[in-house]
Amino acid sequence: MTHAIEVALGLITEDLVAGGVPLPRIEPSTWQDWEPSESVMLFGADGSGTGVWLDLGLSQAHGLAHLADQVQDWAVEELARLGRPTNWPVCAAHPTNHPLRTLVEDGRAVWACPAGGTAPLPIGEVSSGEKRPSDR
Repeated sequence: MTHAIEVALGLITEDLVAGGVPLPRIEPSTWQDWEPSESVMLFGADGSGTGVWLDLGLSQAHGLAHLADQVQDWAVEELARLGRPTNWPVCAAHPTNHPLRTLVEDGRAVWACPAGGTAPLPIGEVSSGEKRPSDR
């Protein structure tokens, strides 16, 4: 795994942990041939895999948001496979309605309520604002 995607996945992994999402097995891969990019495979407990990639042509914030969006898709599928609620990361203002979405705000990659109900959380800092499954 290269340094840029490793750092970005480290932030996103913090958010997976905060949300009680099982962590994927991450394996380096060159499946994405877009230049410049870095890619890896995420594997769930059942062995199913999904490729995710970091577009190195984007700003750091936009690249992180793009990667987080892909990992969110993986997490939703993994949670559904486990029979758990799929609204990750949980929106504190609307915990049963929708997950947070990724966007770039003021030059930072954040998770934000699509309805504008809460202050955005920087990617990597979900634990500061998300209710964990044990808190519900």
